[in-house]
Amino acid sequence: MLLNILRWLQGYVWFKIQGKFPERFINIVTKSGLSIWNTGRVNGELCACMYVRDYVNIRPLAKKSRVKLKITKRVGSPFFIRKYKNRVGVLIGAVVFILVIFVMSNFVWTIKITGLQTISEAKVRQVLYDNGLYIGAYIPSKSFKTIERDTMLALDDIGWMSINVIDSHASVEIKEKAKSPKVSDYHQPANVKAKHDGLILKINVAEGEALFNSGSAVVKDQLLVSSVVEDMLGGVTLVRANAEVIAQTNRKITFALDKNHSIFVYGEPKNRYTFDVLGVKIPLSFSFADDKENLIRYKTESLTLFDTVLPLSLKTQSLYKKTERTCALTEKEAKDTLYYYSSLYEAFVLSDCQVKDKQFEYSHTDTQFLLTVSYTCVEDIAYQQEINVDNADTERVTPVKDENLP
Repeated sequence: MLLNILRWLQGYVWFKIQGKFPERFINIVTKSGLSIWNTGRVNGELCACMYVRDYVNIRPLAKKSRVKLKITKRVGSPFFIRKYKNRVGVLIGAVVFILVIFVMSNFVWTIKITGLQTISEAKVRQVLYDNGLYIGAYIPSKSFKTIERDTMLALDDIGWMSINVIDSHASVEIKEKAKSPKVSDYHQPANVKAKHDGLILKINVAEGEALFNSGSAVVKDQLLVSSVVEDMLGGVTLVRANAEVIAQTNRKITFALDKNHSIFVYGEPKNRYTFDVLGVKIPLSFSFADDKENLIRYKTESLTLFDTVLPLSLKTQSLYKKTERTCALTEKEAKDTLYYYSSLYEAFVLSDCQVKDKQFEYSHTDTQFLLTVSYTCVEDIAYQQEINVDNADTERVTPVKDENLP
């Protein structure tokens, strides 16, 4: 950004190099210590950029390389001044603009945060703001290492972060801490019980003693695999029972929809504008609206220069007046909506189940449309319930000493 501004201030030209060996000319210019950039071929001809002060002195080099040079474009303040030398106001405005740009380059214009997965970006931006990094912050007065440290102390989920400021753009790179998997306490005894009523199709016991076989019917919260295991010598041990219990389950759910339902209709928007300069908000209108009665939408348009976003933006707040109306559903609309509800139920509630069959029963009352769905599913109904050993009947697990034995 700043390099482009400096080049514009000094003035430069685009030119094309014609001859048999244009690459030789580039090498000679480079060895001479002159600045040349953007070299490349355009329509089969080698083109480049060079400062005006250097271009006027390269004719001998071109002659030595046996090439011809032709200017294709002139860019920069010298040409601008020559063009508008009789318009003093334009020149003064241009100088003021350039000075403002140089002054503003000492402030943070944009902040980009990358690497977030579970942490809210709004939360990170608020913590950065509290620690001194925000749009409009004066760069020379900031210690970004201190901001990094304070931000990581405030957000425990951040494992590593780095703040890099290039020109007026702040790039915040974050790596979140790896989440520790939830590990069960394998030393804590537990029973396996049933999550739902069902007919057991298959039971695979990894630990514990199964109380049912395939073909058995069980009810919700019934004990399926006991944590009490008896060995061949009659000793009893408490273990953490673990098993997979595949069962056929039946579920029945009714979805309801009112025949007359309310909808909200929004009118034409009323706009409120705010001009934002380096984080300082300047309202251009002072009309306000109650959030409870209006829908509010925000739009931000930023000014760009040389493909760089400037800290100048116009924010538009559109207020839509909300009106409530009552509409009557047709039977087709109601059916489509109720079937859609059942699809959502299958996608989210029955996502871990294999739906083998489903039966639909559609009906309606004076006020509602109803859809009753009966599902036949195959799923794992096992869940572990830990046992509080302190309150357990320890007589079953602790050997009783025989008084007749020495």
